[in-house]
Amino acid sequence: MIRTGFVLTLMLLGAAQAVAADNKAPASAKNYQWGKPLPEQVAIMKLTGDIERGREAFQGCRGCHKADAGGILDGTYPRLSGQHASVVIKQVTEVRAGARVNPKMEPFSSEHAVTPQEISDIAVFVQSVESNRENGKGPGTALARGKQLYQSGKCASCHGEYGEGIASKAYPVVASQHFGYLVRELDFIQKGTRGNSHPDMVKAISQYTREDMEAVADYMSRMPDYRKVAQARPK
Repeated sequence: MIRTGFVLTLMLLGAAQAVAADNKAPASAKNYQWGKPLPEQVAIMKLTGDIERGREAFQGCRGCHKADAGGILDGTYPRLSGQHASVVIKQVTEVRAGARVNPKMEPFSSEHAVTPQEISDIAVFVQSVESNRENGKGPGTALARGKQLYQSGKCASCHGEYGEGIASKAYPVVASQHFGYLVRELDFIQKGTRGNSHPDMVKAISQYTREDMEAVADYMSRMPDYRKVAQARPK
């Protein structure tokens, strides 16, 4: 138990230090309105992405997110495999515009790094990928609390019963995401330093304690890949 707790602590500290948000959201984020897509996001959503071109363009992303888009076990970099293309496009364009604070991502999302067509291609490639690597999970000691928070709060209404998200609304898949990443982003959202958080989510987790965030993050990290859940359902 001591070793497990020590490793978990290192995972959380390492992830927080590697991808630190600014203390305050940038000025551009203050004018951000959820539900009002940026012009570039609208334009890219109209493009037709190509998986094979996306596989090639994703080479610049592999250093952090790895070739299978599985990210890093400790959550330093998120798991992107299976994420909705609409979510990838939304997040990349909002980092690019300065609406979301993500210093590590900025150089790779800039106009010098990727074109709008490449963003579309990468998004459909990532959506198609399945990573077979294990994702990072929490201690497993408060899963009942995590389930209760997820199902009784606003989590399930947006992210789905199985953590599958809603592609048409750009609500992200959270199932099988790395525990460390989920905890970090919940913390950023609660503090207001992420920049592009849904106001309903900010409100929903405003009273969460650190223990609550870790519990619900652990629960989400242990949800199976939503695509496998769909395949297992009776036809």
